[in-house]
Amino acid sequence: MATERDNGNTARADTAAAIRAAFRMPSDVEIPPGNAPDQAKTYRRIMDDYREHGRRYLAAGDYRQAAEKNWGAFAESVKSIAADYGMKISSHGAIVSVAGRLSALAAQDDAEAGALLRQGLGLARSLHQHFYEDDLPAGDVIYSAGVVAAAIDLMQQRFGRGGSNGAAPEGE
Repeated sequence: MATERDNGNTARADTAAAIRAAFRMPSDVEIPPGNAPDQAKTYRRIMDDYREHGRRYLAAGDYRQAAEKNWGAFAESVKSIAADYGMKISSHGAIVSVAGRLSALAAQDDAEAGALLRQGLGLARSLHQHFYEDDLPAGDVIYSAGVVAAAIDLMQQRFGRGGSNGAAPEGE
């Protein structure tokens, strides 16, 4: 019978494999192991900053800026998780690929979690496009921002090693 620690190690290995498999862009590189925790912490700090600015822009009714900040928070969340596993993402394609693989990995044991991450990815991309096209009604931006926020929280909970404050999870 596998112990909880074994299950945690297996989950981390599965996450690392999913992230590495998503890298096909030559500009995406490995982070030296000693630098990875600091890089992940930096991405989480930026993610938190984007989330806060996104909330402020929503409250002010600036839906284009709110949309872009929500995309940015989602992207930084994915980048922080990749950094947790020693990889640096430097392209939109890699962000989408890693997020897609993480959603598939989550769906293996929790269909609802996988669906939320997939939906969050799709809506984050739609919000990013809205910044340039100004093509979504306010209600869609507000709804999408909520789903993206929930997806970020779930992604950090399931796959992140540091959470928003950069602290290591129990047992590490």
